Amino acid sequence: MNTTLNCLSDVLHLATATNQYQKVLHTLVEKVVGLFHCQTCAVVLIDNRTEYLSIECCHGISYTYCKVYRRKLATGAIGELLWTGKPILVSDASGQGVLAQELQLEHPFASCACLQMAIDHQTLGFLHVDSREKERLRAEDLPGLQAFADMAALAIHKSRLHDDNVRLEIVDHETGLHRYGHFLERLNAAMERVEDTRENFALLLLDVDNYKSIVNTYGLDLAGKFLAELGKLVKGTLRHIDSAGRYGFDEFILLRANTQLEEALEYADRLKRSVQESSFTSERIQTTISTGLAVYLHEGKANRRLVQTVKQALFEAQRSGRNQVFCFERG
Repeated sequence: MNTTLNCLSDVLHLATATNQYQKVLHTLVEKVVGLFHCQTCAVVLIDNRTEYLSIECCHGISYTYCKVYRRKLATGAIGELLWTGKPILVSDASGQGVLAQELQLEHPFASCACLQMAIDHQTLGFLHVDSREKERLRAEDLPGLQAFADMAALAIHKSRLHDDNVRLEIVDHETGLHRYGHFLERLNAAMERVEDTRENFALLLLDVDNYKSIVNTYGLDLAGKFLAELGKLVKGTLRHIDSAGRYGFDEFILLRANTQLEEALEYADRLKRSVQESSFTSERIQTTISTGLAVYLHEGKANRRLVQTVKQALFEAQRSGRNQVFCFERG
């Protein structure tokens, strides 16, 4: 335990001293390999522009493999990890062949763990660790590994804040909606008002169903114009008491104030139909959206996991097929 804490302390010290997250990740991977006797350790990130996965930093993987590695986000085990944050553990790969094949990077393994890297409920990627030995990675290792994954997320987030100076920006200029940090402030304020006003509100998370296809067909420039027009459409459906922000590259998050469950569902359906019936840009691009929805009720204690709940709802909507709304009544 002391060894693990010392390693975490070393990584944290470096993370506070530099804005270059690559240095932090390199040190972090070295520490994880030494502690857990890994065959492979990799920090796998989501490319926000393409929504593909790429290997950012690793041990035990060839440069050639890293260069060609490019996997889509999916609704399988890795997709569920990225959306829900539930760790994946394979203590003995011999009995879990299908799952092991999905998780495998360059080399087969006997045991493996994958842990989400996220900050402010935004998923950045995951930490992959595997071993040639069965039972080398066990349930009791997950808290320590998750601490390293969280440290990686903090280092990446700190670097991005520094590079993009997002703390000084309120509006996302590509979509015209609020940046997520400002939206999160609005959401936290709404939660604090709930007990005083006794008014429910709804949170919606929207994802463009065919965004990667749009990028591949029309290119990033026109895809950017598409996002701007979609953002304008979403903004046009809001009341002055509502708020909307950019959550991911093609994901929007909405706060629908003073709203009951049925009203929120009707709004989500109207917005879904409006997007489906619209054409965007000069190329008349058509698309649909998947929507996760949760209603925050004034009864009971405030639930700070509301964003996680609506992420899980969106995952269920995507798993059910395109152009769907999935709802959790209580946030």
